[in-house]
Amino acid sequence: MEAPPLHDPARDLWIVPIRHHSPACAAHLERLLAAVGPKAVLIEGPLDFEPLIEQVCDPRTRAPVAIVALRDAAKDSGNRRVVSYFPFCSHSPELIALQTAAASGIPARLIDLPSTDPAMMPGGDEDTGARSLIGDETPFDVGDYVTALARELGCRDGNEVWDQLFESRIAEPDWARFFADVGQYCACIRGAVSSDAMTRDGTLAREAQMRALIARHRAATEGPIVVLVGGFHAAALIDPGRDKVVEPKPGAGRSYLVRYGMRQLDALAGYSAGLALPGFYERLWQARETGGKALALDLITGFAAHLRGTDLAAPSLPVVLNAVEQAERLAALRGRPFPARDDIIDAVRSSFIKDEIPVGEVPLLAELRAWLTGSAIGDVPPSAGSPPLVEAVRDSARALGFTIADGERRTRELDIYRKPRHREASRLCHAMALIGSDFAQRTAGPDFRNDAGLDRLHEIWSVCWSPNVETRLIELSEVADTLTEALAAVLAEKLAKLSQQGRGRSAIAAIDLYAAACRAGLGEAADAVLDAVERHVLDDPELASLIAALTDLVLLRRSREVLAIADTATLDRIMAAAWRRILVLLPELAYCGEDQLRPAIAALADLRGLIELARSSGAPLDLALFDEALARLGEAELDPMLAGAVTAFALTGGQIAPAALEQRLRGELASGYVEPADRLAFLGGVVAIARELLWTTPVIITALNDVVAGASEEAFVALLPHLRLALMPLDPRETDRLASEVADLIGADPNRLAVLVALPEDDFAANLALDRELHAILVRDGLA
Repeated sequence: MEAPPLHDPARDLWIVPIRHHSPACAAHLERLLAAVGPKAVLIEGPLDFEPLIEQVCDPRTRAPVAIVALRDAAKDSGNRRVVSYFPFCSHSPELIALQTAAASGIPARLIDLPSTDPAMMPGGDEDTGARSLIGDETPFDVGDYVTALARELGCRDGNEVWDQLFESRIAEPDWARFFADVGQYCACIRGAVSSDAMTRDGTLAREAQMRALIARHRAATEGPIVVLVGGFHAAALIDPGRDKVVEPKPGAGRSYLVRYGMRQLDALAGYSAGLALPGFYERLWQARETGGKALALDLITGFAAHLRGTDLAAPSLPVVLNAVEQAERLAALRGRPFPARDDIIDAVRSSFIKDEIPVGEVPLLAELRAWLTGSAIGDVPPSAGSPPLVEAVRDSARALGFTIADGERRTRELDIYRKPRHREASRLCHAMALIGSDFAQRTAGPDFRNDAGLDRLHEIWSVCWSPNVETRLIELSEVADTLTEALAAVLAEKLAKLSQQGRGRSAIAAIDLYAAACRAGLGEAADAVLDAVERHVLDDPELASLIAALTDLVLLRRSREVLAIADTATLDRIMAAAWRRILVLLPELAYCGEDQLRPAIAALADLRGLIELARSSGAPLDLALFDEALARLGEAELDPMLAGAVTAFALTGGQIAPAALEQRLRGELASGYVEPADRLAFLGGVVAIARELLWTTPVIITALNDVVAGASEEAFVALLPHLRLALMPLDPRETDRLASEVADLIGADPNRLAVLVALPEDDFAANLALDRELHAILVRDGLA
């Protein structure tokens, strides 16, 4: 397919095809602009972003930055707003064009559809989260044409093809030939895409807008005009056409210039218009004047120095020099004037790793990819006017010792018990997690919500201040100026969604929000959530759910000092209501069906744990009322397993004597049930609720032994699986103890119960090798 002409003499128009964020395209664009001397520069970009061009070109702006656009989502989309980005890095041709125009005093204009136009969000899919407003460039990496070309050139993929054909020419002086070749390449890629596909993804609508705005600016400008567009569109813009301009709708959306990060520009991280490992291309851009001659030395020595600050072994100087030499030789072998990205990676792989490279993830190569991606975050001038919420959270993060100058992920250890400042930092992390900012992820520490790890003095967080954090704050700034206000808005939204999703009657779901609000340091403001908790408690029809909910509330109350719950009056009232509802539902267990029997037993076991927790923590529950409810349940005709659970509960609570348990247990074990499972059901209920009765009430083991000893071999075989099921709650140590008790009872030697089998060293080594081989196979097949 023929490439479109670069220059239309009749209209004195230069159509410049580029690949977004390409250093070679940016370098050749500088040469083109210097040679052509345009009177105006037109750039592919949303028309409604033009008011922000001055901020983009401000000398205080430091790439990477992005224009973030917010618009209201469709009512049925599930989101409140749609977030989109238009990113710039230092080697983005669009940024070079804007800066050159500003320095030359000529107008620069944007010629794409407004960011709020449906064609900029093709398919109507608004639930996919934040996305780029720069077109999708995956056709550069996949497709029949690119695949065939990669095979012809001996390249691994489309990224290497691009580097081979274009980035390697960053220092060539012939810009006209370069852009002609880019145009030809992009025309071939476009030829493999159907018109229907371009209609669906909004390409044709966007190109109509570009043609219309080119015609408008051509009519208003004397002298040459340079039009900078993605190479995929160039062929459609040389014909003037008769399209109409789509103007931005007032108030349809809001946009801001924000800091952006190198990691968000990485094609390997899902950015469809990016190049893989953008940090490499940043270094290439910096080395453009020397033609990339010292690029391999700079990158490989820089990575070696970086490794010295990690847990990975840093290579010696001879190894580093060997890697540099390999990169240079690989580039020469592949016909490149300097080592490209893949040459650098191949050289490091073969020089820095001496052992066989496994199939799975290699830490050193993962570190290399991260380093070649980069972690830098740009900066914007004060005139960019960040909303108050963004500034407030930035100030809080800085004051609490968090780094927000880059996008590096760091580990932060917080002593939340003994250091008030650390406790404040913890609350900030919890708050940012609650609003969905992706700033902090908790990896370890005490869990007051689930009564786990309370002896740990420190919380450990993985924190990263990325552009996504600021974008989320900008989105919330529409309804809040402070983090507390933002938390309140998010909590209200989450509570509303609980009802919409059918979870409105779940007390646990509402308590999750209350616990999160307490950890975030909302204090008294969190009490607003308790109103919803109370409603859900009163409406919840499930005994198990209510027991779990009340257990959670007791745990939260016990940790009230750390969670900054100053007044527990509302919490105590809700706990009392939940307790009363549990006692009302408890006797109804007598009527549960067979399929609900085991969940009912599990609920009773949880209820016993709740009662013990309430006693130990001083929770204001009237535990005397429980004895009455349990007695009412015990008076009903119960399934044997449920009867065993209730009997065990009554015995541990002092309501009955051990003799009552013995009488019922012996009756059940000696009964004439047809099914063996029924004979052991009562015992299963006892063990499920209070397995310590095996040791404190010896009659249980004695009665069980009498049944086993008196059974025939056939009867014993029939009983065995059900006996194992009844004793299943025992842990390995308790199982050993039970075996010893039985051995003492029948006069056997407990020391002979366990038999140690010596394993020869050769057998152990062989089994270990077999295990590793099996693991490698599972990894290879993606099953590990």
